[in-house]
Amino acid sequence: MADEMSDQTPQSGAEESGDKSLTAWFIRNPVAANLLMFVLLVGGGLMALSARFEVFPTISPGIVQVTVPYPGATPVEVEEGITRRVEEALLGIDGVKRVTSSASENVGSITIEAADFVDLQRLKDDAEAAVDRISQFPPENAEQPVVVVPEPTGGVVTLAVVGDLPPLDLKKAAEQIERDLLSTPGVTLVSLTGDRDYEISIEVSEQALREYGLTFSEVASAVRAGSLDLAAGSIVTEGGEILLRTNERRQTGEAFESIQVRTQNSGAILRVSDVATVNDGFVRSRVRSTYNGSPAIFVEVSRARGEDVLSVKRAVDEFLDGYTPPVGVQVLEFRDQTMVLSERVNLLVRNALFGFALVFFFLVLMLDLKLAFWICMGITTAFLGGFLLFGSIGVTLSMISLFGLIVVLGLVVDDAVVIGENIDAERNNASSDTDAAIRGVGGVKAPVLVGVATTIFAFAPLLVTGGTFAEISRAIPLVVISILIISLIEAFFILPSHLSHGGAWSRGLMKQIQDRISRSFAWFSDNLVQPSVRTAARWRYVTLGVAAAFFIFCVSLVANGNVRFIFFPFIEGNEVSASISFPAGAPYERTVDAVERLERAALGIAGEIEEATGREIIVSIVATAGGRASRAGTGRPKLVHDGGEYRPGRS
Repeated sequence: MADEMSDQTPQSGAEESGDKSLTAWFIRNPVAANLLMFVLLVGGGLMALSARFEVFPTISPGIVQVTVPYPGATPVEVEEGITRRVEEALLGIDGVKRVTSSASENVGSITIEAADFVDLQRLKDDAEAAVDRISQFPPENAEQPVVVVPEPTGGVVTLAVVGDLPPLDLKKAAEQIERDLLSTPGVTLVSLTGDRDYEISIEVSEQALREYGLTFSEVASAVRAGSLDLAAGSIVTEGGEILLRTNERRQTGEAFESIQVRTQNSGAILRVSDVATVNDGFVRSRVRSTYNGSPAIFVEVSRARGEDVLSVKRAVDEFLDGYTPPVGVQVLEFRDQTMVLSERVNLLVRNALFGFALVFFFLVLMLDLKLAFWICMGITTAFLGGFLLFGSIGVTLSMISLFGLIVVLGLVVDDAVVIGENIDAERNNASSDTDAAIRGVGGVKAPVLVGVATTIFAFAPLLVTGGTFAEISRAIPLVVISILIISLIEAFFILPSHLSHGGAWSRGLMKQIQDRISRSFAWFSDNLVQPSVRTAARWRYVTLGVAAAFFIFCVSLVANGNVRFIFFPFIEGNEVSASISFPAGAPYERTVDAVERLERAALGIAGEIEEATGREIIVSIVATAGGRASRAGTGRPKLVHDGGEYRPGRS
C-alpha cells in the first residue's frame, strides 16, 4: 500500500515535466540563479563606478596635417610655393578622400581627409614620401614640412585669468597657472589662448647703416653668429675626454645689444646697440582679449585620449581650491564642458527612477507584489550587467552612450513583463509554482526571443557603417545590444527561478484591489478589444486598405514637406557668438574700433538680461590683427627696418 502511494506521489514541477532546458536547470538550482544575479549586480556596479567619463566619444579626426612654415611670405607666395605643389603631389595617394589647403602669412597648411577604414599611419607615411619627392622643395627661406596625424583631444574647462595689469604681468600670471596645472596629478593638457608669444625684435636704423657703411646682411649675420648653441666635438686627452660646445645663445634683449657687428679701423667695436634698437617684448601680432570688459588670458584644460573628463575636472577644482592668485588677478571658471555631461546623467537617473516607479506601480496593481519586485530587480540587473560588457567593447560613459541607456530603458522592461505575466497566468493551471515557471517561459520563449532579436538586428547595422558620424554613434548600438543580451539572460534564467517558489506576496486589501482591476481589464479585453479584432479579421481587405491608405497619407506628409527631416534638431544653446573679419592688411585700429562697439553692445544686452532674469552673463572677446596670432616662430630674432618688417631675400 505504501509502495502504491509512493508511486502516485507527484514529483516536483521540473522533474514532472521532464524539461532538460537551461531554464529548468536554473529553476531546479536557485543558488546558481542567485549567484549569477549577484555577479551581474556587484560586478556591473563596480564597473559602473570605475567607468571612464567623457563628454563626447573620443574619435579619430581621420585627417593627416601637412604644415610648412614660410617666414616672411605673403599668402600668394605661400600658395604658389607651398600649398599648390603639395596638393598636386598628394592627390594621387591611395586612401585620400579630399585634400584642402590654407595659405596664410608665414605658413601653409594642407589637410588630407582619409577615406573610410584607411590606416592613418600608413597614409601619413605615404604623404611624407610624396612631399619628399617634390623637386626643390621647400622653397628658399621656408622650413621643413611637418606631417602629423592630429591626436584627438576633448575640452574640459576654460579658466579666465583676468586683471587690469600690464600685458607682461598678466601673461606671467597665466603661464604660472599653466605650469602649476601641468604639475597637478591628473592634468596633462593645458594651453593658453588670447595671449601673444614672446619676441626679441631688432629695429635697424637706415641712417645708422649708411653712417657706418653696413648692410642688412652684415647685421643679420652678426646676430646669427653671436647667438649660437652648438656642439663642436670632443678632445681625447690622457686625463679624459673633453667636450667642446659653444653655449652663447642670447636669451634677453640686453644680451643681443652687446653682440659685436664690426671692428672699425680705429679699433672701436661696433655693436648692435649702436645701429639698432632692441625690443624685448611680444610678437608684432596684436591681440585683444577681454572677459566682461577686463583684459584676460584664457587657460584651456583638455583631456587626452583615455582620460576621464570628470577626474580631470576634479583635479582642476582641487587646484583652484588651494590656489592663491597674484595681487590684482582673478581666476574664474569659464565654459565648463562637464556640466552638459552632468545634466545628461541626471536626466538618465530621473528617467530610470520614474520608469521604475511606474512599472512597479502598475505591476503591483494588475499582477502581484512579488512579480513587480522581481521584474524591477531584473531591469536593474540587466542595466548593471551591461556595464560588465562595456569595458571589453570600449564603451565609455559619454553623452552618446547615456543617450543609448535612455533609449534602452524602455526596451528591457518588455521581455521581463511578458515572461512574468505568463508565469503568473500559468499558476492557475499548473500543479506547482515550479511547473508554472517552466510552462510560462516555454509559452512565450519564442516571441520574446524574436522580439529582442529584431531590436538587436535593427541597431546592428550602425556597428559596420563608416565615417565620423558612425564613430560618434557607435556607442548607441553597443549599449543597446549589450543590455538587451543581459536582459534575455535575466528573463530566461534568473526571473523564472525567483518566481518558481515562495507563492504570491499580495494579501488582504492589496489582493482585493488587484482582483478588481484584473476583472476590469478582463471586461475591457472581452467586450472591446476582442470584438474589434474579430471584426478586423472578418473584414480583412478593408483593414488592409485602411492601413495602406494611412501609410500613403504619412508618406505624402513627408514628401510635401509638412513633416521635415532633420538629422540633428536645432536646440537653443546658452552661448551667442559673433565674428568680425576685415581684409588682410586692414589697420589694427579699425579692428579695435569694431570690437569695442561689439563689446559695448554685448555688455549692454548682458546687463539687461541679468537684471531681468538674475542669471550671470559672461562676455568674452578675442580679437587678432593680421588674420591670426602667429605661433609659428623660427626662434630667431626678427629684424625690423624703421617699423617695416625685414624679409630675407626681398628688397
